[in-house]
Amino acid sequence: MGIVASSTILKTGDSKSNSRYYQIPAERLRAHQEALANATVDLISRELNVLFPPKLGDPPKEIDTERDEEIELRFCEFMKEGGCKESFTALKNCVDKAQSYTDKCHKLWPRLIKCMHAHSDYYQPILALKKACEEQIFKDILAIGLSEGVLSEEDVATEQADGFWRDET
Repeated sequence: MGIVASSTILKTGDSKSNSRYYQIPAERLRAHQEALANATVDLISRELNVLFPPKLGDPPKEIDTERDEEIELRFCEFMKEGGCKESFTALKNCVDKAQSYTDKCHKLWPRLIKCMHAHSDYYQPILALKKACEEQIFKDILAIGLSEGVLSEEDVATEQADGFWRDET
């Protein structure tokens, strides 16, 4: 069994003959998507704050899960100091130019991930954070499926045991 999530439909099953499709009403879907996005941003912000604490001598700040420019700067410094400076810079420049993460920028993501895996000794903390985010999103999607009646508790247990989720959009 697998779960495939798209922008409006949740499909369960492992083949076309053994699949069930569920459409979540648009208003509830938007609420779920917003909650997923917020939870992911909070997780990333907390973890980046741990990975890139203030430099010595900087006054301590209260942890803010909103976008923290100082953390972003330390993160960017870290990314550029490793072997993936070029692919990271290309992605960052794309996002900065578009002022958002566009489809064009998304096409640069696999190159960066491949590079980070090639230099995993250096980028391990970021790869671990990526994996933690993917696992949290997976759990959250299962919770949404359960709350919407799309998945039974047995389905959720099976999915958790399999650890399988993919986006086929």
